[in-house]
Amino acid sequence: MAVIIIEPVEAGAAWLAHALAGLDQRILRTSGADEAMGAIATEGREVMAAVVGSGLDDEQALTVASLLQQAAPEVAVVLLRERESGQMLRSALRFGVRDVLAASSDADSVRASVARAIELADSLRGRLAAAPGGARPGAPSGHAGEIITVFSAKGGCGKTFLATNLAVALAAGGTEVALVDLDLHFGDVAIVLQLFPTRTIQDAARERGLDAEALRSYLTPHHAGVWALAAPTEPPVADTVTASAVSTILKLLRSSFAYVVVDTPAAVTDQVLAAFDESDAIALLATLDVPSIKNLKLTMQTMERLRYPPSRIRVIVNRADSRVGLRLPDVEKVLGTSVDLTIPSSRSVPISVNKGNPVLLEEPRGNVAEAIRRLAAELAPSTAMEPAPPRSRRTLFQRS
Repeated sequence: MAVIIIEPVEAGAAWLAHALAGLDQRILRTSGADEAMGAIATEGREVMAAVVGSGLDDEQALTVASLLQQAAPEVAVVLLRERESGQMLRSALRFGVRDVLAASSDADSVRASVARAIELADSLRGRLAAAPGGARPGAPSGHAGEIITVFSAKGGCGKTFLATNLAVALAAGGTEVALVDLDLHFGDVAIVLQLFPTRTIQDAARERGLDAEALRSYLTPHHAGVWALAAPTEPPVADTVTASAVSTILKLLRSSFAYVVVDTPAAVTDQVLAAFDESDAIALLATLDVPSIKNLKLTMQTMERLRYPPSRIRVIVNRADSRVGLRLPDVEKVLGTSVDLTIPSSRSVPISVNKGNPVLLEEPRGNVAEAIRRLAAELAPSTAMEPAPPRSRRTLFQRS
């Protein structure tokens, strides 16, 4: 196996080669895009990761990343940059970069980042080859997958947190799970999972003749077995994703994944209603505050008027142990129904979000992870197994 260094400055290339010397990988030094693509053509699947040094300017570095992702999408790309800017990070998201490090990072940090990139590449290749003939483990043959939509009419209740961790819990049984970010203006699935998508739901929605196999190319894989369809990176284009396109995309994902989890905005849009129409289960989320419970009550009344079967609906209260003057019996009395699941408060939740590592991987034996596994077990009894122990993660978003 090999790692490609792309660095035109001799001193920088030598330093990177020294920093990566502790990895059990061959190091291939190249000076630019042409040499890097030549190495990809020669080495093929031997290449696990590519490190783009700071000797290339931002435009050159992103061009190299784009070319690498087009030619070998399973190769994990790591960038070293002199200046760390929000614009650079947004661009990196679009070009499939796995990690962005400051050029001043020490050798241990660079080596650790590349080691994680190699681990991710290896995990993805292993999953793709796990089934006979290299087939991907998705929905069972002849069976449609199950669509689960997570919704709250009030922001800040934890929809994205629940959707991402539920997807990880469902994938823990060995099946792959699709995760759709339907918060088209301000979706956070990619950030929460530390993913860097090259394509988004907007790209998929505008492709004519889209089929299940083509749709796969728009998904970004996560090492836990989750394949994410990210929200658009630019809010103005969100309105180009129609409700009809959402229905088509969900139907296609259902045909090739055992489970599809949908994250949503805090509003009942046409696109959200399309997701509700396709869903086998709808998780309605609230917290113990009066505005949240009021909005949950209104949502339930709306769904009743629209004749969604009550059997599809799960009522979930997040941060349910908060002492804020409301108790679960009070909530159930207002709603006129019982709460199906409660999720406790925990410092591990914001910590995991800031690290870009789902709490089921960050703290798999905690009370929060256990509550989410209970929900996954109810929805899919055979798949909600305990995830692997947490991995250390250190990136541009988290430094010691």
